[in-house]
Amino acid sequence: MKVIVKVALWALGIIGVLAIVIVALASWWFRPLDHTVPHGDECLDQPQGTYERCWDILVPDGVGTEVPLLLDLHGYLGNKAQQRGLSGFEEIAQREGFIVAWPQGIQRSWNAGGVQWLSANEAPEVPGQGCCGTAIFEEIDDVAFIRDMVVQLMRQYSIDRERVYVSGLSNGCAMTQRLAAEASDVFSGAACMSMYLLSDVPATYTPMPVMEIHGTADRVVDYYEGKWNGAMKNFENWRIRNGCSGEGEVVWREGRHELMRASGCINGADVALLSVFEGGHLPYKGRSLDLNTSEIAWTFLKENAPR
Repeated sequence: MKVIVKVALWALGIIGVLAIVIVALASWWFRPLDHTVPHGDECLDQPQGTYERCWDILVPDGVGTEVPLLLDLHGYLGNKAQQRGLSGFEEIAQREGFIVAWPQGIQRSWNAGGVQWLSANEAPEVPGQGCCGTAIFEEIDDVAFIRDMVVQLMRQYSIDRERVYVSGLSNGCAMTQRLAAEASDVFSGAACMSMYLLSDVPATYTPMPVMEIHGTADRVVDYYEGKWNGAMKNFENWRIRNGCSGEGEVVWREGRHELMRASGCINGADVALLSVFEGGHLPYKGRSLDLNTSEIAWTFLKENAPR
């Protein structure tokens, strides 16, 4: 009996230590970021209000002139370093010879639009719910930040202004689509993972190629229509916005993964939806997934570049 008690106490002690470690790590990971100081490879020449807006960047060795630029936006509560390691675009850029930049959102969030949150931590469960966190609560102008970032990068590097693209995950995907809608004069294509357009599309929008990639078993942002539009409705909204004469049709299938595409669009701006069968919220290669979704996204972007 004494042995059992000792073992139980020992087990409880181990559990207690693990709990303390987990809480400490969580506190460290989710600690507030100090955006009043530089925090990346590069930052805007002029701060955005009181905030230093910064990013990490990869310029492959031997890169030529007039090269493409891709921005890769992290998800809510993520960061630029995490997204860099997750998406796989670094490896693709090294091989293909394009520049990639990973910007950092204020307190790990992007103001991707939609219905305003009640507070920084409380989101209403209503259709059209906005996203995400501090950025939407403080009404951070992330569209202006990204615009200024691209202008600065074009001054610093030899970038082809007709091949500037944007991608991202979750909150970063919603922000990607907001940029497609509101900064179509800057970007030539958008391809992102696990989220939908939450903001309005202005009259100034010029159709560009748009792809969304979504796991059918996503439990964070549902694939099916609910408080957000869902993958199929998001696809259909972009198809209409891009004036596509063609209905969506499956043009590729691997196992039960399938790519739906609408063509005959204004400016040749095709719309695509890659449905990753039984994929979760992080539909990247290596996350219990053999399919290289970032490679598919990049191929879509470069093949639909203006000619």
